Amino acid sequence: MAVTHRPPVLRRDLIRIFGEDRLVAVIRTPDAETAERAARAMAEAGVRLVEITLTVPDAYELIAKLASDGSFVASGAIVGAGTVLSGAQAEDALLAGARFLVSPALIPEMLEAARARDAMAMPGTMTPTEMVKAAELGADYIKVYPIATIGGPDFIRNVRRALVHLPLVVTGNIEYEEIPAYLAAGVAGFGFGSALIRPDLIARGDVAGAVTNAKRFLAATRRA
Repeated sequence: MAVTHRPPVLRRDLIRIFGEDRLVAVIRTPDAETAERAARAMAEAGVRLVEITLTVPDAYELIAKLASDGSFVASGAIVGAGTVLSGAQAEDALLAGARFLVSPALIPEMLEAARARDAMAMPGTMTPTEMVKAAELGADYIKVYPIATIGGPDFIRNVRRALVHLPLVVTGNIEYEEIPAYLAAGVAGFGFGSALIRPDLIARGDVAGAVTNAKRFLAATRRA
C-alpha cells in the first residue's frame, strides 16, 4: 500500500525521536533485498529511525520505496540515508525521501542540504576539533566514528570533560553489553549496525529472531 501526500516528518520531530530512543538502525548489506527485509524487521521491532547506507546497491530506490510504503510508515518508522559523502548524494537522498542524513565524515554540504529541507543531520567526526566544527556548522547530533577503534567509552568520557555540551552519538562495532558503559560516559545515543540488525538471521529467514534482538537493544537505549 503506497502513501501519497504524506507530510514530511519535521527536523524538530526527528531530534525529539532520537532523543527518546537514542538509537539509529544502520543497515549496510550487500544487496537491496536483504536491506529491505532488515528495514522492515527494524520497523516491526519499534525502531523508528532506520538508516539505509548509500553503499547498499540501489539505495536511493530503496529509500524511496520505504518512504512511501504504507506499512512501514504506519509502524512509525522513518527512513534516512547513511554514508553520505557529498552534497550531491545528500540532495539525491533527500529527494528520494530520506528525512535524516548521516555521514562517517564532516561534510559541510550535507549539513546545508539537510537544513534547507528541514531534515536532521548527523555528520561524522573523530577528533575534538572536528566535533566543535560540526557543532558550529549546525549538526543536530555529532557522530563519533569508529568509536571501538579510538577508545570506546573511555574516549567519550575524556572528551566530554571539555566538550560536555556536545550531543555525541557513537557508532562502529558497539555490542549490546557495552550500552550501559557508553550511557554512563554521557553519549546522546547510538548508531548500531550488524549487532542490532543481525543480517545473519535475516539472510536465513529468521526475521522473528532479528525483531526480538532489535527490541532488546531498543529497550536498553530508550529513555524511560
